[in-house]
Amino acid sequence: MITLGIIGVVAAMTIPTMITNYQKHVVETKLTKFNSTLNQALRMSSAENGDPDAWVTQNKNYTYNENVEFLHTYFFPYIKYLHYVPCSNDTSNVCITLLDGIFFRFRIDGNGGDITYFLDGDVTRRHPRNSFQFQFTKKSGINSTVNSTSFVEPYIYSWNGTMEHLKNGNTWACKRGCTNCGYCTKLIQLNGWKIPKDYPW
Repeated sequence: MITLGIIGVVAAMTIPTMITNYQKHVVETKLTKFNSTLNQALRMSSAENGDPDAWVTQNKNYTYNENVEFLHTYFFPYIKYLHYVPCSNDTSNVCITLLDGIFFRFRIDGNGGDITYFLDGDVTRRHPRNSFQFQFTKKSGINSTVNSTSFVEPYIYSWNGTMEHLKNGNTWACKRGCTNCGYCTKLIQLNGWKIPKDYPW
């Protein structure tokens, strides 16, 4: 009985950690795949359509139909998608499901391209475990230069380049209780696409 009790205590202490580690591993694997999938599509598109920076009309707010037209021109021919629909929370956003089940939100806004990957497909769950933001041909927000002109990268709009700013700097900071959490993807990328120990899980 004592042995069983000890086993029970040890299990109670270790199983939650094992579950958390497994959940983090799933996120890391899916994020790496998503990043690779979109960048592969962008590279193929660039080979045929030229510099991605020239695709986007800066300071223009695209409508839903214009976003769909952009996707059909620059992304859909190079990526296997199942379907797309308007996102319920914003009529200019396009919600896309790929053949392998990947689900993400896409839009071009006045500063460039915004992409949010939702692991569970729920666009209302803006949480560091579920929503991960990316960008391309996006203005920096600091000096209006354009970042990521030829690739998709984690969201860094208005980032000043420091780790402290990613964690505490502004509305996109990745910290416990964050509501936007846009910089969380960058933190994971900087850690070799592994979730850091101090990540707000």
